[in-house]
Amino acid sequence: MSRTLLTSDIHGELYLFKELLDQVKYDDSKDQLILLGDYIDRGPASKEVLDFIMKLKEHGAKVLMGNHEQIMLDVFEKENKYEWDFWLYTAGGLATMRSYGFTEKDLKQAGDLHDFSLQAFYVKISSDI
Repeated sequence: MSRTLLTSDIHGELYLFKELLDQVKYDDSKDQLILLGDYIDRGPASKEVLDFIMKLKEHGAKVLMGNHEQIMLDVFEKENKYEWDFWLYTAGGLATMRSYGFTEKDLKQAGDLHDFSLQAFYVKISSDI
């Protein structure tokens, strides 16, 4: 390997991430790419970023999980309305869910504090994987 390249905080910005790789002339046969997390949230293309990163991983990139991925996993594991709202409206999860084709109307299906479930979203996301 001639170079070790590290980057993080892509946050759903596929175009900018690809532009960065082009600018540094990333070559998977010569360079070791290490991705340090925060691939999702805020930007418009979180799903596409994750798809691209999976391809990079197949070609030798090392991929670590960031706090935004952990927040999303925690939200779906705990199914807590407060954490759901924090992720969607503070951490940038709304953009991630939009990149998977969900609308704000769809997201309201999760319910309120007294009747809250994320089960409807498991089927949609798992069918895309």
